[in-house]
Amino acid sequence: MSTRLERLFTRTAGSRRRRFGILLAGVIVVPLVVAGFFAGALTNADKRVDAIPAIVVNNDVMVTSTAADGTKQPILAGRQLVTELTGGTSAGFDWTISNSTDAKAALSSGSAYAVLTIPKDFSASIQSLQGTRPTQANISIRTDDSHDYLVGSVAQSVGSAMSGAFGKQITTQYLTAFYENLAGMGGSLTQAADGAGKLSTGATGVASGLDKLAQGAASTATGAGSAASGARSLAGGVNSYTGGVDQLAAGLGQLRDGSAGLSSLSSGVSAYTSGVSTLSANLTALMSADPTLAANPGLQQIAAGLKTTAASGTTLSSKTSSALTGVRNGIASSADGAAQIAGGSAGLRSGADGVASGLGQLAIGIDALSTGAASAASGAHQVAGGASTLADGLAGGAKQASALSDTSAKATAKVIADPVGITVSRANPIDGVGKVIGMVFLPIGLWVGAMAIFLLLRPVTAFTLASTASTARIVARGFARAAGIALAQAIVLVALVHTVLGVSWGMLPATLAFALLLALVFTGIHHLMNVLFGRVGVVVSVVLLALQLPAIGGLFPVEIVSAPFQAISPLLPMTYAVQGMQGIVSGAGGATVAGASVALMVFGLLSLVLSYVLVARKRGARSFAFAPARG
Repeated sequence: MSTRLERLFTRTAGSRRRRFGILLAGVIVVPLVVAGFFAGALTNADKRVDAIPAIVVNNDVMVTSTAADGTKQPILAGRQLVTELTGGTSAGFDWTISNSTDAKAALSSGSAYAVLTIPKDFSASIQSLQGTRPTQANISIRTDDSHDYLVGSVAQSVGSAMSGAFGKQITTQYLTAFYENLAGMGGSLTQAADGAGKLSTGATGVASGLDKLAQGAASTATGAGSAASGARSLAGGVNSYTGGVDQLAAGLGQLRDGSAGLSSLSSGVSAYTSGVSTLSANLTALMSADPTLAANPGLQQIAAGLKTTAASGTTLSSKTSSALTGVRNGIASSADGAAQIAGGSAGLRSGADGVASGLGQLAIGIDALSTGAASAASGAHQVAGGASTLADGLAGGAKQASALSDTSAKATAKVIADPVGITVSRANPIDGVGKVIGMVFLPIGLWVGAMAIFLLLRPVTAFTLASTASTARIVARGFARAAGIALAQAIVLVALVHTVLGVSWGMLPATLAFALLLALVFTGIHHLMNVLFGRVGVVVSVVLLALQLPAIGGLFPVEIVSAPFQAISPLLPMTYAVQGMQGIVSGAGGATVAGASVALMVFGLLSLVLSYVLVARKRGARSFAFAPARG
């Protein structure tokens, strides 16, 4: 046999010790490797989100906004958002700018984990906030779960935070302009209040004038009513008058016709005077012829009277003829005048009736004027009251708006855009992913380390079962050998927790003591599984670890897992292991760590007691079946 083969197949005591030492070192390092891999990979994970590649596609089209003074200003909301993403300090991802085609290809290939697309109407939607029909501006984020599932959730969170921050910025700008304009409205409202005050004063004067107009119109309506009544009486008198005039005209016409007979009266007077003259001449002749008659005094008187009558007869005849001519002419003129008056009677009657009707309508109109003036006066009083109220309201608004001039529009807009602040306080905060890894993977590492120990060691063998050593010694010896290695593992892991994961060195006494307790408890549990299942105990350990991981809590509330896992969580040692480490790392300490420690000690002691019972039963069965015969 060659020297090389001899070295290969020949095991000296030294080689066995070296081999055991190497294996022992490997077993001690196993939990360090498990925890170290996770620590190296995830320690700075919370600070590396901004290293995730993502693409922003800006399809936005610039729009122009026209101010009240006519000035135009371009709106590039999409470019502003791109600047925030690519140049900001809290953008969430490592953003680069690309187009839709390249972004789609990058997302499909996995070279980018998210694509944010800004639509072409983004700026137009932002501009619409200033109009009467505001439109919500939308952006889209697309991820691909075929490359990474959690990026979708991260992208959703980043997108929500980003849209909230950008929306807050837009709202702040909008409200800043609003408050600046509102503060400037103070002067305008003051002028409006002054104008409303003057309007109130004028309306009060108008109301007073309308009151007087209503009163005068009421008096005028009363007078117009009386005038209308008098006009109706006048119309009745005019009707009576025109009736008399008509009758007078008719009588004068008849009198004119009858005055033609006065000519015979004139002829009769002439004949009379001629006869008297003839009679006087004849009597004179007769008396001249007969002296007796001439001496008769009676005849003398008659003769003298006849002479006188005859002498005045010519004058009488002449004057009678003239007088009758004048009478006839007067009657004719009166008849003509009466006829003319009678001809105007119809017009006079119509005019009188029109006057009466007009005065009646005038009375009704003036009465309506009085009623309307009263209503107008009431309305004017209401206008005056409303104008006064308007003036007071405008003055109050001006006062309130003027008060805004002393405030900062930007500061006010910032508060209004984000009116409800939130302060999240964390009792016993755990800062950094490293501490979280430490509180979870130190227990897991010690569990895996205990499992590796019992791959190397067999605490109970057939030889030890058949030995004369007591059961307690067998159990204690097997446990002690494994516990020594486990304690070394605990020391190594504690060093990792404080040097790499960032746990404060001030917590070293607590972390070391608790880690040593965990090492002893997990060693006891694996000792029990080895005694109970033998080599299969390793498989049981793996299954039990997989069972415990979803139910331990710490990273998440145990209430979110299904009911069976919630039910078994208090029955699992890993639950209390994580609780204890979490209490130490967070600084809570006290009852949390003490309670977890007591529960773990119960698990450890119970495991050793059960190991003792099982070893005792195995030794009893073996002594019955295989004890040598004594003779």
